[in-house]
Amino acid sequence: MTDLPATQQVASDRLGGAVARTPLHFVFVLDLSGSMLRGGRIQALNNAIAEALPSLRDEARANPHAELLVRVLGFADEPRWIIEQPTPIEQLRWDGVEAVPQGFTELGSALTTLAEAMAELDVEGGRTAYPPALVLVSDGRPTQSSGVTFAEGLHALLEQRWGAAAVRLALGVGRDADMNALRRFIGNEEVPLLRADNPEQLVEYIVWASKAASQVASRPVIGRATAPGVAGTTRVPPAPIGDPIWSQTL
Repeated sequence: MTDLPATQQVASDRLGGAVARTPLHFVFVLDLSGSMLRGGRIQALNNAIAEALPSLRDEARANPHAELLVRVLGFADEPRWIIEQPTPIEQLRWDGVEAVPQGFTELGSALTTLAEAMAELDVEGGRTAYPPALVLVSDGRPTQSSGVTFAEGLHALLEQRWGAAAVRLALGVGRDADMNALRRFIGNEEVPLLRADNPEQLVEYIVWASKAASQVASRPVIGRATAPGVAGTTRVPPAPIGDPIWSQTL
């Protein structure tokens, strides 16, 4: 594991001066509900995240002025941080996640937790950061066993300055994914909304979404009040050839 402090500095100009790298917070929000146990979805999700990390490292190397800090939030009956501390992408190691048998899809609670994390960015001097990049992956419809609805959680997120300004992408897994809820999370009709119907697609789409979110988040003027568009940033990958197993009844 490479020992790189979060305050790593880089030489940035011809005079040999060094400036602090600007934080770019990247959060995977992953559905770990019981339905993710069907059809090898959770294994495919773990493979997809592992495949996405090298692309994120490449993006970080291509932009020496941004320090890519990654977190992972999982949710089923309740949200929980898989990786809670913002971790430099160079240090990140992916050990995988497990789905919760018979677990619900408490997306509202997850977005409330995410809103709290976005609020902390302002406390930590977030006005000097790039907009966060948020990538949501879900295979079901939001449930409400905790008392927090999806609408309430989304409202809490968008009430936060960095929640509203974030580059938000979403990916549905299989035919039962609530694409309307995922579209509302994105909040921009021009941004591609993808659905993966087999493991190969899930890998390609998560790699695409991770790369696109990182590219766009590091491009805008610092402190933008509104989220930049992702459309046209990079082409959506073609659907891989393969059996659409997650579009069938399992």
